[in-house]
Amino acid sequence: PAIPPTIAAPPVAVTERLPEVTRTSVPAEPLPSVYHDFIAWLANDNGLIEAGWSKSRVLPQGALEPEIMVISALPEKNRNGDVQLFNPDNQALLEKMLSAIGCDSEQSYLTTIAVSASVDGRIDEQHWPSLKNRLLHHIGLVRPKRVICFGDLAAKIIFDQDMLTARKNKQFINHSSSKTEAIVTFHPRILIERPLFKAEAWKDLQ
Repeated sequence: PAIPPTIAAPPVAVTERLPEVTRTSVPAEPLPSVYHDFIAWLANDNGLIEAGWSKSRVLPQGALEPEIMVISALPEKNRNGDVQLFNPDNQALLEKMLSAIGCDSEQSYLTTIAVSASVDGRIDEQHWPSLKNRLLHHIGLVRPKRVICFGDLAAKIIFDQDMLTARKNKQFINHSSSKTEAIVTFHPRILIERPLFKAEAWKDLQ
């Protein structure tokens, strides 16, 4: 995927400032402080947690400082076995969902918590703190106005709640002494499998 162009202007504050909070120590990955360096690190570093899962990595797509940052736990395989952020059917539904809330592809940023698909579609809990720490750093570099979190696994990693619990309330993601408004809702895959949930997802998006 194309890497967004460098943003030359200084970052625009789009999130509320919070006092510094002491966080639980997590085994630190070496997180580059510049966006393009961070993306290159995701693409090439052999020390990533996911390096032992697969050689295929899927990088984020979209513009910096977007209206919406969409986060799912894992990339998906299409019918040919190629790994993508979302397979074509789920991508099409995602675009409809974003369009319904007035957000087109130029105003959104798509990413997954892990850059490779795991063999069984799960992520061992021992890796959750490190992956969450990486994601919070990523959000701080992207500076979205709002976040949409898709699915149960992502909700557990980010908010330490299952999806059905997390989606009951508006959430906030604390990062870099700031916080960004977030919602949790059903992954497009679930909405395709169970169309009755589409009305619930629409409520979440509103």
